[in-house]
Amino acid sequence: MRRSSCLAILSFFLAFSVIVSAQSGNPPASPVPPPRAHQEPCWRQAGLDRSVMEQRRSIELEAHSQVKAVCENSSLTPPQKHQQIREIRQAAKQKSDALITADQRSALQSCQQARTEYRAEGAHHGGDPCGGHEADSGPVSAEPGGPAGKAGGSSPQAPENNKQN
Repeated sequence: MRRSSCLAILSFFLAFSVIVSAQSGNPPASPVPPPRAHQEPCWRQAGLDRSVMEQRRSIELEAHSQVKAVCENSSLTPPQKHQQIREIRQAAKQKSDALITADQRSALQSCQQARTEYRAEGAHHGGDPCGGHEADSGPVSAEPGGPAGKAGGSSPQAPENNKQN
């Protein structure tokens, strides 16, 4: 009799502790991260087609290649490199801007800026685009706030640092 009562008491405490730990909201031993909320890409929110964003990305990549070639040109002085890089970026920005309306550009930049502010800062630290530590007129991106990496999504982009007159 004594053995069965001890067993009953032990079973009761075991069941009670399982119920209490389940109600306490303690996470399981190997928690599964919650799914990320899907955000519609900024380019889609701005009313742009994927093909337009792909064209803008192509312009950005071409500008990046041109900047890289300027940086690797040992016959140019640093001021000459900076001037050519500014010209490359300005031409790329004009080509990219010609693909979308002012309203679309504004909507795209507003969306991307809001997402950039939400994420950790410090993606772009400035400096010489050729790897030095000198101040530069802006990011390598042909379009600040432009497409990044994949045409299907959006990523934070460095804000525009150069001013046009």
